[in-house]
Amino acid sequence: MQNFVQSPVGADLILAARNVKTFCFLVAVVALSVFMIGAKARCDPADGPWVLASKSSVRLIAGAPGRLPYGAGVEMRLDPGAITYWRTPGDAGAPPAFSFDGSENVANVTILFPAPKRIDEAGTEAFGYTGDVTFPLHIRPTDPALPVNLTMKMNFAVCERICLPNMVETKLTLLPEKAPSSLAGAGPASAIERAEEKVPVRLSETDRDKKVSIVRDPTASPPTWRLKLAEGANNVSGSQDGAADLFAEAPAGWYFETRKSGRPDEFLIVEAARPKTAAGTAAPVLLTLTQPRHSYEFAVELKPAAAIKP
Repeated sequence: MQNFVQSPVGADLILAARNVKTFCFLVAVVALSVFMIGAKARCDPADGPWVLASKSSVRLIAGAPGRLPYGAGVEMRLDPGAITYWRTPGDAGAPPAFSFDGSENVANVTILFPAPKRIDEAGTEAFGYTGDVTFPLHIRPTDPALPVNLTMKMNFAVCERICLPNMVETKLTLLPEKAPSSLAGAGPASAIERAEEKVPVRLSETDRDKKVSIVRDPTASPPTWRLKLAEGANNVSGSQDGAADLFAEAPAGWYFETRKSGRPDEFLIVEAARPKTAAGTAAPVLLTLTQPRHSYEFAVELKPAAAIKP
C-alpha cells in the first residue's frame, strides 16, 4: 500500500495569501500535488520498488502473466558515466551475484545476461553495461496455482573512476493470472521482452558450424585462432558492419583475449594464460558473438593445432 504525505496546502494558507499571485501559486501547487498523487496511484502494480545503491538503482519487474516459466527481470539504472559488469567482467571488475534464498513457491530461477559491450576503463578492458540494463529471469514455481513471492539479494560492482561494491535486497509477488496481460507492449513486460532480445541465442554445434569457422594460426605466438563468419552469415546482423564484437569465457586458469583482426568479419582469439598442468590440452571455451540485431553464444574446444570448419 502506498503512503502519501498529505498536502500542507489548505484553507489556512489560502487565508494567508497576501495577493492574487500568491493565491494562484497555491492553487497551482494543489493541482500539481493532486496530479502527482494520481500518477503514483496509477503506477503499474507489476513494478517493484526502486532500491537505491551507489551510482545506481535496482528493482524487480514482472513479465506478462499466464506464462510458464514466469517471466521477470532485474532492472538496473546506472548513473551517467557509471558501468557495471557482465558475468565475465574482462580485465578487472566483478560479475553480479544473485541469491533468491527466502523466496516462496520457487523451484528454480534462471538468470539471463544480455550481450555485453567492450568498455575502456582507464586503460583496461571491461565487459559490461552502461545506462540501463535488464537481466531477464525465468522462474519456475513449485505450484503453478499459487503466487510466487520472490526475494532477491544482489551483489554487484559499479565503477566510475573508482569501483564501489553494492548489495541490494528487494521483493516481488508474481500472481498465477490466466488472462492476457493488459500491459503488453508497454511497461515492465515489454522491457523484459526487449532485454530477452538482447540475450545471445545458444547455438548447437551444427548451427555454429554454419555461421563461423575457427582455425589455428600456425605462425602466431602465443597460440592464436582466427574466427571468421561464414559467407552470408553476416547478413543476419542486418548491418553492413557484420559482427560487432567477440567475447571468450574459459575455465579458471585459462584466459583468452579477443579482438578484431583488421579483416572483415574476422576476429583473433589469443591465449593469454593457461594452467601449468594443461600444456598441450584443449581449452573448453564459450564464445559470444555480438551483432546489432542478434547475438550468439556457442561452445568450442581450442586445441593447439586444430580447426573447426563450416
